[in-house]
Amino acid sequence: MKNLLLGLIATVLFSLNGNAQKTQEEVRLILAKGMVDFTNSLKPAFDKTTSVDSFKKTVAGNWYSKMPKEGNDLLEAAYKLLVKKTTQDDILKNYNGKEMAAGALYVNSLLKQGIKTDGSELFGGTTGDFNPYSSTVVAKCRWYQLSCILKEIFGESGGQTILDAIVRVLTIIIAGA
Repeated sequence: MKNLLLGLIATVLFSLNGNAQKTQEEVRLILAKGMVDFTNSLKPAFDKTTSVDSFKKTVAGNWYSKMPKEGNDLLEAAYKLLVKKTTQDDILKNYNGKEMAAGALYVNSLLKQGIKTDGSELFGGTTGDFNPYSSTVVAKCRWYQLSCILKEIFGESGGQTILDAIVRVLTIIIAGA
């Protein structure tokens, strides 16, 4: 079933002569699924904090002061969803994908520069840096590993394919829309 879903999504994303609105919706849905996993991985930190700043400091630790705008915006979006107790279904239905897309583009730009990244750079870290929060969460992907989260949703090879497709579609949308 997962392979069938991946094949369907890949076909839609790579078919640029199809309906552009449908392609944008498919990308939005992928980003929304990523946001569901991202917010779920950050829920334990949210439960221990009382403000957005303490939330960001809890998850980013020493990385906090070096966090780029894209990472900051993504954590703020997750915090807002957690404050509102937004359900997974509501995130899937309503999340526009803006912050997840910006994060994916940031990580992709690092890869294009030849930087081997585990995603921590999006939140001010450096690949291989210790992050105290990530050691408290039992999950296959660390909270900051955007590519890993997408791979968990769409399979080992599908995660990178989807990330590449997101970058391609976003580039077309930004340049042509």
